Amino acid sequence: MRNLSRIIRVLTASGFAIVMFFPLYTNFIGGFKTNGQLLSDPFGLPTPFTFEPFQTILGRSGEFWTFFYNSVVIAAVTILLTLFCSMAAGVALSRISFKGRTLLFNFFVMGLLFPLTVAILPLYLQLRNFGLLGTRAGVILAETAFALPLSIFIFTGFFKDIPWELQDAVAMDGGGVITFALRVILPISAPVMTTVTIISLIMSWNQFLLPLVVLSNEQTFTIPLGVMQYQGQFTTGWNYIMAFITISIIPMALFYLFLQKYIVAGLTAGATKG
Repeated sequence: MRNLSRIIRVLTASGFAIVMFFPLYTNFIGGFKTNGQLLSDPFGLPTPFTFEPFQTILGRSGEFWTFFYNSVVIAAVTILLTLFCSMAAGVALSRISFKGRTLLFNFFVMGLLFPLTVAILPLYLQLRNFGLLGTRAGVILAETAFALPLSIFIFTGFFKDIPWELQDAVAMDGGGVITFALRVILPISAPVMTTVTIISLIMSWNQFLLPLVVLSNEQTFTIPLGVMQYQGQFTTGWNYIMAFITISIIPMALFYLFLQKYIVAGLTAGATKG
């Protein structure tokens, strides 16, 4: 019975894996086909393989590299702002006793309950009032705001697990909360910082709605908007569209593949306490 149960679990997991990865497989091989091959045999292997769609995408007026650069800049600044703000809030909410601390923590956590689509109209109006429409800064600030609730939740839970005796020892040496944060908390926070970095990077890299609403100039488009633009230009050239999507997926797929264990470890460490 134990072997039978293991076989059933393996078969079930394999079935889910096939269902999940089949669209990725179809998209990947579609970029190596001519449009005629793709329409006549969408799921078969290319005969022969052609690299022309990838060469066209990567060399076409530098558009892809502009989209790539914008995505990297927006993601990098978003990650830095998210780490700084969420770590500062986590230290305050976990290591400083003040009236209303629990209420403030719950206020931040409530941000997890509101999807971006609900707030998109007031967010658009605020960005317009501040003159941030059409700028990367508008996307960065908005993405940071929506990344903070989860990041603060993770950091606060992780920092609460640090023994209070360490903070008392720093206080006896004349150090305050800031000294404790810089000399004790920061050096041991690498796992949870890596987790927040990965989550923020994936959210920023794959974000479509925010850049679509905020950005209007093609020179500031991110990769998801670039995919939309290519779908408009190559309406009948599905092999070009699939090649573009494949190139767009590769960086995040590799990043997640090698660092996925840190996501699980960091979320576990940050979810022990609320």
